[in-house]
Amino acid sequence: MASRSRSRSRTGRGGRRDDAVRWAAARVELTTPFAHAEVVPEEGRPWRRLLRLDSEDCSHVDLRDPARIDFAYVRRIADLADALAPPRAPLRVLHLGGGGFTLPRYLEATRPGSRSEVAEIDRGLVELAREQLGLRTGPRLRVRVADAREVLRRRTPGSADLVVLDAFHGTSVPEHLTTAECVAEAARALAPGGAFAANVIDVPPLPAARALTAAARAVFGDVAIVATRKVVRGRQGGNVVVLGAPGRLPLRELSRRALAGPVPELVVGGDELTAWLGGAKPLHDPPADAMAPGGPASDRVGDDATAAPAGPASDRVGTAPTVAPGGPTSDRVGDDATAASGDRPPDDPAPAKLGRCGGSPGSGTRPS
Repeated sequence: MASRSRSRSRTGRGGRRDDAVRWAAARVELTTPFAHAEVVPEEGRPWRRLLRLDSEDCSHVDLRDPARIDFAYVRRIADLADALAPPRAPLRVLHLGGGGFTLPRYLEATRPGSRSEVAEIDRGLVELAREQLGLRTGPRLRVRVADAREVLRRRTPGSADLVVLDAFHGTSVPEHLTTAECVAEAARALAPGGAFAANVIDVPPLPAARALTAAARAVFGDVAIVATRKVVRGRQGGNVVVLGAPGRLPLRELSRRALAGPVPELVVGGDELTAWLGGAKPLHDPPADAMAPGGPASDRVGDDATAAPAGPASDRVGTAPTVAPGGPTSDRVGDDATAASGDRPPDDPAPAKLGRCGGSPGSGTRPS
């Protein structure tokens, strides 16, 4: 039930609607064409909310304090953003995947004047985030309802300080977002001094994480990964954050922050990363003549710009795609999506499903 309070919000965006969202304690459910979504408020603290998609924990937001980050992998990506520029200096960030919009809200709160462009294919999820997760779009936070790859291709070269890939169906990143060609498009979007970050969920022997890391190494001059010691050593599955930059990554600062987290994590680069890769090769886009024709994303870079109906695959967490025999990679990940094997051998099994699509929770950390 909505609160009757009319007090102004702590984020400066007052009004009855904000108050109703902040204090509503009931679980909200919505079925979109892509997934069954749930927003679950914490008991006794309904302003802290968990987004679940198809029964998987995917995002966590704090409506009172957007600078609070509860998922460890999001904290590691935020650490990279914080190391790219002096405190409170604005950044230009392209987000491939929206989910709960935790990172765009964090940047808006901690770096006033930052500009975030978010590619999220699920319009229903965007509307749910508006109503329940504190998403407020505007000139500095724009959402494009379109495939992430199409938005990336249309980004002006040299226009982003940070490109973040955090896009899933189930616990897998859509394959067309993991290829060397996609990473090269991300590199082209970066301004001098910019960086790339991607979240991967994998299980030993971490084939997806290694392939995306190999793709980053094929493109960037400096590459590293961040993960817990057990994940790095192949003892368990979990999140691997892949980092890349044309120049030098701030590895010392990132390592300091990662080790200081509630669950210490390792930053692995250089020769140690070469050994960890073990000769893994990057995936590549299929030949152009094997790709299905599809409509481009909308030309309007504004609130809820919409992709053409034939446009390609999802950049958000959804249900596992259906594989059509011999079919090319679809850019829309949903119940009727199709997927192709790309460069992965056809008998290479997909990683076993993990318990979380959004990563392990932290203790609710703020910038260090």
